[in-house]
This record gives sequence, structure tokens and C-alpha cells, in this order.
Amino acid sequence: MNDTFTDRLFRSLGTHAVKEFSLTETRLKLVVAPWNNLDNEAIATFENPEFIFIEADSDLVGAISNLNLPWDIIRFDSNLVEGVIWEFGLCCCEIQVGFKSKMPEITF
Repeated sequence: MNDTFTDRLFRSLGTHAVKEFSLTETRLKLVVAPWNNLDNEAIATFENPEFIFIEADSDLVGAISNLNLPWDIIRFDSNLVEGVIWEFGLCCCEIQVGFKSKMPEITF
């Protein structure tokens, strides 16, 4: 796991939530913020992500309203795969997403 990635993204501000999860053909944008201050956003932009999986909890199938944001982040792992490509695993109560990408640009 790359602690630098999560340290930069979460800034030691405690438990975080995903406020926005948006996809385009070439980009994944995640907006996260600490639960105790949802206005204190960090934005991670992943270019050309290659998705491995997107899974919703089987209990949520057909319960789209339960996928409404924000999502509680349980874990956000990262592992170097090859060269500059990393594998990311975002685990939330509502959804789990796995993908490969270069390290994201992070803005605040």
C-alpha cells in the first residue's frame, strides 16, 4: 500500500466520505472530504483509468437510493503494478471499485 497517496488525499483529517464519483471516457474524478467537515474537499483526478471491477453490495441490488452519495470510505488501497501504473481499490459500504491508473492529480 502507498501511504503517501492516502496521506495526501485524506490529510490526516479522519474518516472520509466520497462526495462525487464521476466518469468520462478518459477520466475518473473523485471528490472526498472528512465527515466532520464535508466542505473541506480533496479532488483526485485519475486519467485513463482501466476498470477491473465495480461491485455494489448484493443487499443493495435494486435499491438504487442506497447508492446516493456521500459514501463512507472504508479503505482506499493503492499498489504499484508496473512502471508508473498503480492498482487502486476503493472500498465503501455501498460500492467497491478496482481500477488501474497513474497516480492522480490531487487538488484542494
